[in-house]
Amino acid sequence: MVSCLVFLVAACQAPITNSLLNHFTEHVINNLNNSSTLEAHCKSKDDDLGLRRLAAGTEFNWTFRVNFWSTTLFFCDLRWANGHKAFDVYCPDDQFLAKKCAYNFCRWSARDDGIYAFSEKKNHYVLAHKWDPK
Repeated sequence: MVSCLVFLVAACQAPITNSLLNHFTEHVINNLNNSSTLEAHCKSKDDDLGLRRLAAGTEFNWTFRVNFWSTTLFFCDLRWANGHKAFDVYCPDDQFLAKKCAYNFCRWSARDDGIYAFSEKKNHYVLAHKWDPK
């Protein structure tokens, strides 16, 4: 009984975007020119999604739920012929979600000049990260 009460109190106090009942979907999209292959290795503390090789114009996506403590964090290491970048693709911080995600969807577009996040507020992709040189 006490554990049920603790769960209900915690679930009610969690921000709506981080609700334990919500599913989140991440998209990593290869929008590189010249048919360049994008390598994406994404993981969290608990889940390693493995290395994915994305042909131009394709995407990799996955769905997950936030853990009980709202500490779920996913990050990706993206690489291609002209650079690489490791960065958080999901963070349970409301500021991160408001700037980098649209409701329960985070979309990341790898382009020649950097990695773009879809901004629901602006209704288009905005540059989030420049590539680090190889």
